[in-house]
Amino acid sequence: MTGPDQPNRSALLAFVGTRILPHEADVRQGLMRLGVSADDRDDILQEVYCRLLTLGSADHILDPRAYLFKAAHRVLLQKIRKTRVVPIMTMQNLDDLAVADGRADPEIALSSRAELSHVLGLIRGLPERCRQVFILRKVHGCSQAETATRLKLSENIVEKDTAKGLSLILADLALNRFVDEPSRGRKRKSLRVVNAVD
Repeated sequence: MTGPDQPNRSALLAFVGTRILPHEADVRQGLMRLGVSADDRDDILQEVYCRLLTLGSADHILDPRAYLFKAAHRVLLQKIRKTRVVPIMTMQNLDDLAVADGRADPEIALSSRAELSHVLGLIRGLPERCRQVFILRKVHGCSQAETATRLKLSENIVEKDTAKGLSLILADLALNRFVDEPSRGRKRKSLRVVNAVD
């Protein structure tokens, strides 16, 4: 594999020196918290720098700090795969290094937003009174007594409607989790909430 040509190499070295190197201490500290030995920390960072210097350009690196953490995480994972004995502390805290850039993983964020949107749709689909009770209790955090006073209902009805709303939502989520498994080969179905008269 050939490296970048001389003009690109100079730009790449400048990028590494000014945008990547300032974050090395944070990566070392993260690796140290994982229980990685000083020699292994040096090896991991050396491998990261070697990989960086074989790039043709650094134009695709939008967040140098995140890139350095993720590159170190990948090298550490490769090192763990080759090692027969790995300290338990390293395995237990391995994900800490991957999220050290402070941002959520885009796939997890997208999945969380989709699930939140789905739950909000389920809440909108609850029967009217049940929805009002559920929103006051679970979204706004009102007490059972306060919810009963606001909606002019008995506390018993508030308690039952809260439980009913929660059970309908959980039942739909459980159903969708099973249906969404690829091995099932079925299309996603939603539990239809029927407006029932209580």
